[in-house]
Amino acid sequence: MNKFTHLCLLVICLSCYWPPIYLFTDTFVLPKFYLLLLSVGCMGIWVALAKGRGWGLPPLNDSLRKGCILYVTMSVLECLYVLGLMASDGIPQRGVCGTFENPAGLALSLCAAIPVAIEMLIGRWRLEKGKRKAELALWLLAIVLMATVLVFTRSRTGLICLSFFLVVYACRGIHHLVCKGSVRKWLYGFAVVSVSASLVLLVCFHKEDSTSGRAFILGRTWELVKEHPLVGHGAGGFEREYMLRQAAYFKEHPDSEFAFLADDIRHPLNEFLLLWVDYGVLGPALLLAVLAAPLWMVFCMRGKRGLGGKNGKAEVGESEKRHESMEVLSLPMVAVFVFSCLSYPFHYPAAWLVVGCALLTLAAKLVRMLLNERSRKTIAYMALFAGVAVLTLTINDAVHEYRWNRAYRHSFRERAALEEYERLHGYFASNPYFLYSYAMASFKRGDLDRASRMIEECGKYRSGYNRELLAADICFYRKNYAEAAAHYELASRMCPVRFAPLEGLYKVHEATGDTLRRDEVARRIAQKQVKVQSWDVERIKKRCQ
Repeated sequence: MNKFTHLCLLVICLSCYWPPIYLFTDTFVLPKFYLLLLSVGCMGIWVALAKGRGWGLPPLNDSLRKGCILYVTMSVLECLYVLGLMASDGIPQRGVCGTFENPAGLALSLCAAIPVAIEMLIGRWRLEKGKRKAELALWLLAIVLMATVLVFTRSRTGLICLSFFLVVYACRGIHHLVCKGSVRKWLYGFAVVSVSASLVLLVCFHKEDSTSGRAFILGRTWELVKEHPLVGHGAGGFEREYMLRQAAYFKEHPDSEFAFLADDIRHPLNEFLLLWVDYGVLGPALLLAVLAAPLWMVFCMRGKRGLGGKNGKAEVGESEKRHESMEVLSLPMVAVFVFSCLSYPFHYPAAWLVVGCALLTLAAKLVRMLLNERSRKTIAYMALFAGVAVLTLTINDAVHEYRWNRAYRHSFRERAALEEYERLHGYFASNPYFLYSYAMASFKRGDLDRASRMIEECGKYRSGYNRELLAADICFYRKNYAEAAAHYELASRMCPVRFAPLEGLYKVHEATGDTLRRDEVARRIAQKQVKVQSWDVERIKKRCQ
C-alpha cells in the first residue's frame, strides 16, 4: 500500500520538471499541470479509500520527508540536464530554462528545492552527529549544483531568494557558533547589510531595461487598481484593461522613454496586484493570508521549542518530525512570496506544490485538534469525491486541449479544421487564446465573416497587440478601411516599437489613395529606431520608402 503512495509522490515531484509535450497548444507548462493534477487526484482517492477502510498509511510527516527527498532528486536531475545543454549549446543570453519556457520557472522550482535540501542536510547532520559523511557530501553537492544552475538562470528574483537564504543560514550559523551577544549583533548586521547592498546593486544595475519596464508595468497596473480598489474589474480584468491603458499612456506620451521597452503584456509581474485588479482588495488579502498562515504557525512553534531539540533522543526525534512537517516548508514559502511580488509563480506547478503541502500540514494539525474520528472519515469521503472530480475534469480538459492543438495544426491545410474549431467553441467560449486561434484559422482559410465574429468575441476577454493587429487585417481585407486604420493605430500605440501596425496603416492609406497620410506613415517608419533587427523589419522599410 505504501508503494502506491510513494509512486504518487514520485509523479507529483516529477510533474514540476516534466519535459515539453507537443500534444497541446501550451507545450511546456500545461503538461506539467496535467501530470500534477492527475497524480494528486489519484493520491486523494487512494488516501480517502485507505482512511475509509482502515488500511495502513504512512504518517504525513514521513510522506512529506520522502516527498522532499524526491523533489530534491528531481531538481538535481533537472540541473544535470541543464548542465548538459550548457555544455553542448552554451549559455543563452536570457539565462538557462531547462524544461521550462522561461528562466523564471526553473528559478522558482530551484528556489523551492534549495532550502529543503539545506534543511535535510542540517537534520541528517544533527541526527547522525557528523557520521555517514558520504550521504552528507551528496546533500552538499546537490545544494551547490542547484545554486550554480540558479545563478545561470540569470533570474533576479531567484538571486534575491538565494541571497535571502544565505542571510538566514548565516545568521543561524552565527547564533550557534558565536557565544558573545555583542559579536553576534555585529555579525548579524554585517550579513544583512552586505547582502542588502548586493541586492540593491543587482536590482538597479543588472538588466536595467527590464527593471525600467517592470516599473512602467507596475505604474499602469496601479492606475487600474485605483479605479476600482474595493471590487476590482472582475475576473480577467487585467487582461481586458491593461493593454488599453498602455495604449492610452503612449497616446498622451508618444516620446516616452518606455516606448522602446513596451511589449504585449499578459501579467503585471506581481500576483498581489493581479488579484487586486481582478477581484479588489479581498484578492491580495486572501493570498497574503494563505502564504502567511503556515509561516505564522512555524514562528508560534519556535516559541514553544528549540529547533533541534536539546533534551534527549526522544525529544530530538519528535522535534525532527515537526521540523520536517512545517519548518522545511517555511523558506520555500518565503520564496513563493518573493516571486509573487516580482514575478508569476503560480504559472508553474512548484508554487502550487509548496503552498499545497504547507496548507495540508496546517489542515492536518487542525483536523487532529478539532475533529473526532467520525468527522475525519466524513472528510475522507469528501476527499474521495474531490479526487474523482479532479481526475474527471483534468482528463476532459486534456482531451479538449489535444483536439484544439490538432485543429490548429491542420487549419493551414484542411478546411475541415474549422469545423473542429466550431465544435470546440462551446467548451472554450470564454478562452481568449482559443478565440484568437479560431479567428486566425478562419482568416487564413479566407472565412472573413467568421474571423470577424471570433476576434470580436476575443476582445470581450482580452485586449492586446496581436488581437488588434489581426482585427485590423480582417477589416482591411473586408475593405473596411476606416476601422482597419483605427485597429492599426491602437496596435501601434500598444507597442510603439513594432513596425507591423505602421505597415498596415501604410497599406490602408495606399488603398484609399490618401498619399499625404501614406507619406507621413512612411516617414515614421524610416525614422523609427529598430529594437531587434530582422528580415521582416528590412522588408517593411524597403516597401514603405
